Amino acid sequence: MKIKTVCELTKLSDRAIRYYIEEHLISPSYTENYLGRKSYNFSKSDIQQLQDIAVLRKFGFSISEIKKMLFEPTQIIPIAKALEQRKKTAIDEERALLQTLLQLDENHIYSIAELAAQLSAPVVNEPMPSEDSDLNIGKVIFHFLKYLLLGIITWLPVVLSILGAIISIHSDAYPVFNPKAFIVVLIALSPSLLIVLLPKNKVKFPWLTIARKVLIFLCILSIPISFISSIGISSRSETSDIRNYRHFDADCLATRSSFFQDLFPIWPHYFTNEKQPDGSWETIYLDAHYYYRNLPAMDYTYDIYAEWPLENEEFDKEVARVRALYESQPSDYITVKKGNYTCFFLYDGSPPFEKATDSYTYYIFAFDEQNLTVRYIMCDSLENGADQPYYLSLNW
Repeated sequence: MKIKTVCELTKLSDRAIRYYIEEHLISPSYTENYLGRKSYNFSKSDIQQLQDIAVLRKFGFSISEIKKMLFEPTQIIPIAKALEQRKKTAIDEERALLQTLLQLDENHIYSIAELAAQLSAPVVNEPMPSEDSDLNIGKVIFHFLKYLLLGIITWLPVVLSILGAIISIHSDAYPVFNPKAFIVVLIALSPSLLIVLLPKNKVKFPWLTIARKVLIFLCILSIPISFISSIGISSRSETSDIRNYRHFDADCLATRSSFFQDLFPIWPHYFTNEKQPDGSWETIYLDAHYYYRNLPAMDYTYDIYAEWPLENEEFDKEVARVRALYESQPSDYITVKKGNYTCFFLYDGSPPFEKATDSYTYYIFAFDEQNLTVRYIMCDSLENGADQPYYLSLNW
């Protein structure tokens, strides 16, 4: 039976009934949602107990006295006798007041001060003591803070995920959605979602209480996971479209490196239009490739790669230009032969073509004299070898 029906049957207010529950005078079964809002289900015995409590309260027994009588039946008679004495004292006071009122002169006009002098105590006619309906400010604040903390723990990872995605979309040139991180966040939040769906009923289904405690424990464990994973839902920028050549995120090191700007040429296009014998034009796309990745995590990683086919004369000019650029640097560069490619390395980190074990920066120019192909590569990372340079994955 719901609390609204119980209020009608017992003539008690909702606040009075909830107050009796808080004071453990009655313990009905209940379910609870994820915000902590309880929905009570009263049995016939609960209603009878409420009616009994109402009679005792109206008779003058205090909450503490009723509670003591519930848990210590041997104290019922002493407590009742104490109330009897209080009633006798009250009756004596009432008689004294009545006697005073009877002595008032009906023909005399009294002032308030004169009337008050005849009275020893006020008379208050209330159906229920005020403590039944007094608002407990401390408990209200406690419940508010509990719900606020629960909301923060449950929803902050989701909010961070949304904010992270928005920031990435605005700051990264080519934001990439990470479904794995999103799935991890959902899994981490699943205990909280299950708590919402799992009712709480201590009386009929005790196992629900155990399951709920397990879910709360899992929620505590999942908090750091959901926070960290939510940041990585959209935290990198990646593209392999040749049309995006030399377009970088604002925080990419390539935009601040003069050597990189000199090394990577600004090619005019990646296709050519050839006139056919019938007079029509056909677009011939060059066999050019491009890859760019920016991972702006706590330890960033940049990988930039471009590959272009060139004509004989243009190929020779480009190799000569880049060789002179490397030779003009204050740091020595090395030449490495890898497959058909001759590679110029200007680097800081592990030796070329070895897996990185520390932070690294590689500026690489590679040329294939057989196929007249040139490559421009930059790999830079502070991830201490956790993420290997992109050029190690290339087919040399």
